[in-house]
Amino acid sequence: MLGKLTTPSSDRLHAVVIYVQTAEGATVDMKRPLGNTRTFNYFDIYREKLPAIDVAFFSYEGRGIRMGDAPPRYEQIEAAVYNTSTLDNKVRDILAAVDVVRKQKGIDPDRVFLMGASEGTMLAAEAAARAPEKVKGGLILYAVLSTTLKDALKYQGADGTYLTLNRMFDTDKDGRISKLEFDTDAGKNRPRVLPNVAFETLDPNKDGYFTDEDYRTLRKPYLDAIEANNFDVMNAQLKGTAAVSLPNNWLQDHFAHPAMWTFLSPLTIPVGFFHGDADNLTPIQGVRNLEEQAKKAGKTNFTFQYFEGLDHSLSIGRWFATGDMPAGHKAIFEYIKTQTSK
Repeated sequence: MLGKLTTPSSDRLHAVVIYVQTAEGATVDMKRPLGNTRTFNYFDIYREKLPAIDVAFFSYEGRGIRMGDAPPRYEQIEAAVYNTSTLDNKVRDILAAVDVVRKQKGIDPDRVFLMGASEGTMLAAEAAARAPEKVKGGLILYAVLSTTLKDALKYQGADGTYLTLNRMFDTDKDGRISKLEFDTDAGKNRPRVLPNVAFETLDPNKDGYFTDEDYRTLRKPYLDAIEANNFDVMNAQLKGTAAVSLPNNWLQDHFAHPAMWTFLSPLTIPVGFFHGDADNLTPIQGVRNLEEQAKKAGKTNFTFQYFEGLDHSLSIGRWFATGDMPAGHKAIFEYIKTQTSK
């Protein structure tokens, strides 16, 4: 596995943020298309912004993943190795990365932070719970997998998708889509997201509105399959909708895995949670519930921040496209600056 460390230019010891792997794995740069034949490296934002506040940054490859030349993900995957990417092995890989980074010149071994997004939030929390003596800095978690993947899949299968559709068509912002709003299609989204779909198809209770309840009714067979642990149905759905490769038995691995709180509950290090209310993959309500659970448990070391209109990546693509830093990552960098200056 290949890792890439970027350090500030000063001679003193530095705190370091290690970005952990996500569900689909990653290369050390995460190169992506930007349009008009342009590309960007996702991790460049951290390599630029963290050294500027005197913090190092480290990323590493997923198992069996190498940089490639083909868009959209610019990666090559060696399947036999990639399929060893169990949740347990991913956590072990995090701790191996921590061990390597703590030994590098210019790195303060007592100020190691783990950053994770989506599945990476659970992996980072589990790694810190396994080896608290090695992850003393804290955790930075965004697009938080607040409970389990099973809960997240239920959300993605209905309410999360409806959230996206509602933002496209609900022009009067009353939380539902009228036939007039759908037919008017002010944002010109129908040809792209719902081509040749009549409003009546989306309104099973015939009340004149397309609501989240309607969508849950329409998606009931798939939601029932998730509840019944029907992996064949779920895998077929993911194969048709996911733009990424997933390791073999990924679903089975997750469904047998403990929930997020199992790993968060013993932590005494600082943990920052950052979540957008336009996230259609991991529900913001789950994070709010997690916040209440943390308060009841007296977790004063946990900090929760929420952001209006930001998606699963906290809309970070805006920075690469326009140079405008969305509020979520502004808050993340401020949080890291505060924690590392203590």
